[in-house]
This record gives sequence, structure tokens and C-alpha cells, in this order.
Amino acid sequence: MRPPRARIFLLFLTALLLCSAALLYLKYRRLAAFIADQAGAQASKRLGREVRLSGVSFSPLSGVTIRGACLSRRPDFSKGEFFCADRVIVRPRLGALLRDRFDLARVELDKPVIRLREKDGRWDFEDLLALLPKTNKGLHLTWNTSELYLRNASVEADMGTSGFSLSVQNADLDLTHYSAFGGNYSVRASGLVSTAVGGRLLSGAAKLDAEADFDYGGLSSTNGSFAASDIVYGAATLGSFNAAWKLFNIRRPLPDKNYSVDAAAADLLVPAHDSEAAGSIAEALRLFSRVTGRQLPAGGDFKAGSLKAALSLKGSSLCLSGVSLRSDPFSLDAALEIDGKARTAEARLDAALGGGRLNLSASGPLARPEIKPLLSSTLEAELRKGLTALENSLLRIFPVTGEQHV
Repeated sequence: MRPPRARIFLLFLTALLLCSAALLYLKYRRLAAFIADQAGAQASKRLGREVRLSGVSFSPLSGVTIRGACLSRRPDFSKGEFFCADRVIVRPRLGALLRDRFDLARVELDKPVIRLREKDGRWDFEDLLALLPKTNKGLHLTWNTSELYLRNASVEADMGTSGFSLSVQNADLDLTHYSAFGGNYSVRASGLVSTAVGGRLLSGAAKLDAEADFDYGGLSSTNGSFAASDIVYGAATLGSFNAAWKLFNIRRPLPDKNYSVDAAAADLLVPAHDSEAAGSIAEALRLFSRVTGRQLPAGGDFKAGSLKAALSLKGSSLCLSGVSLRSDPFSLDAALEIDGKARTAEARLDAALGGGRLNLSASGPLARPEIKPLLSSTLEAELRKGLTALENSLLRIFPVTGEQHV
């Protein structure tokens, strides 16, 4: 009696799966042995740096696990560690592995420590980038992998040329690559960030959630959000900061760009003893005090419950809208729109200070807009100076008039 065809097919399929599993098992073992062998003297000779690891193991489910992986600075560990990780998990693409190709589906770094240094315009990892295969498939970091994960990472970057330093602690990163040809990237990152700006320490907890589209020329569009909390800058503190953006046609000519950015902050505190920051705020408030005829309380900390603003760029029109500040005893609402083709501006300011109120508008050519209502020549000159400074700051970044502004 002949066995049914279904049973024959099932037996064939089972045998095929068992053979494939056995082949994958052998491939994984060979890959793990290859990594362990290459991570010794051969890798050190090729990289020009010492390589150290505690061990290599493999699992058909998770991939190859490298424990205690470290890479020295040039030429050896006597110069310090460039990179170390408690664990590196590499999961190849199964189909590629069966064809003896080493393409990655996932790379995961557990507790990596990365120390970057720049001197005279050169980074200390340029020699490593030079060893990467030449490719037209987008960013080198994920040129042949779909998922990159960092868990509880520490990153230190020192830029000797500018004197700028950045430290990121307790960082998590999820980077997903959706296309083999430049394509789409999704990034989610969080960590404790600290740096020095203007001789003062700036620190806070930050979180990034963004997507970016690349083509062969580079970044073409991006959208996402950024959030930070418990921000400290010198003696000043900020409870929270949030921003969201959509940037399209980034590399196209300015008239084709389409940008929108929204930002909000809350719980700003500038202590009176912070002479530099408090002095700048006091100078701005003194101008409004003179215009409204209201006297400000002397000294004291400056507190703002909320600050908001939105920026948009479309064609040759640049708009700063929804600007608001709520503090005690001062509140402000403002907007500014610049027509780049016509070289004109429309501005509005509504401010309240200690019971006094100020409503101003300005419109006309950028060089000399008409301010209403009429003010004394001294006050009008000061307001015009402040408006010009704001316009020039925006036009330096987005030259919608086609001219360079200083």
C-alpha cells in the first residue's frame, strides 16, 4: 500500500527543515569560531589597535554573543580605551548566512562606553571609517544592518578645536534602517546629557523620537520630537522643554523648502544672583517698563510659567507665530512674518506689565517698518533696534530675501 502523497510531502518538508536547521547550526558555530579567531592578533594588525574580548558564544535564536569586547586607542591599550561593551550581540540574516554572506539583521550593544576625541579637525576614529567597505547604501553605521540597539550606554565626545565637550550617560538608542539604498531611518534615544556652554554647565534628561529620509545626496527630510526635563544652566533651571518639527526638501533651493517647528518650555527660574542672565532679562523688562509707564519691583528672581513659539518656512515666507510668555508680573504675545520676495515684515506685540498694557504693530519695508502707535523718538529707536536684531537673527539662518544679513 502506497503512503499518501500528503504524508510523503510532510516527511520531505520535515527532512528539509531539519537539514536547514543543522546547516544553520554549523554556520553559526563557524561564524562564532571565525569571530573569536579574527578578534586576536589578526584584527589588531588590521585595525592598528588592540582588541580584547572575554569570550564568544552563539545561539540560533539570538545570534553570536561577544562578551567583554574592547577596542583600544591607537596603537594599544596603554593609550586608553576607545570602545568597550559588556556584551555585543550580532544576529546575521539567516538567508544570507546560508549563502555564506555576512549581512546583519540586528546588532545590540549592552553597556557600551564610547570615547571620541577631535584634535586639529581630525577625529580619532577616522582610521576605522577608512576600513569600511565603500558603499552607496547610505550611512556607514547601518550600511548592512536593519536594527542597531544601545542599552545603558555612555558616550564622551571632546572637540579640541572648539573646546566643546559632550557627555551622555544612561543612554538608550534604537536605530532602525528600512531600506538598503539610503532610505528611511527611525531613531529613538534617551539619556542624561551634559555639556558646557559659555563657561556654564548645561545638563538635563533628554529624549528624541525622529525619522529621517536619505537619498544618495544625503538627508532630504525629517520629522520628529525632542523633549528635555530638569534642565540646569548655571544657576538657572527649566522644568521642561518640548519641540516638534517637520522639515521637507532640506537640500532643495530655499523657495522649495517647507519647514515647521513648534517649541514650548515651562517653569523657568533665573535667580537674581545669576548676574549675567538676570541682567539680560532686566534690561528687556526695563524697556517695557518705560513704554507702559509701570515700575518694576527691584531685584528678585525671574520666574516664567510657560514659554511657547512656532516657526514656519514656506516658499519665501518666514513666520514666527504663537510667541507667548507668561510670568509674574509680565506677559507677552507676539508674532512676526517676513515676506522675502517683497522684503517686507509684519509684526505684532501685546504685552502686559504690572497692570499696564502695550499693543504695538509694525509693518512695511524691512529697513524701516512703520510702528504704531506713535512713540517718543527714543523709545521708537529702541523698539526698532530690537525688531531689527530679531529679523536679522532669523534671516541669517533662513535668507528668504536672497541677501546675507549680519
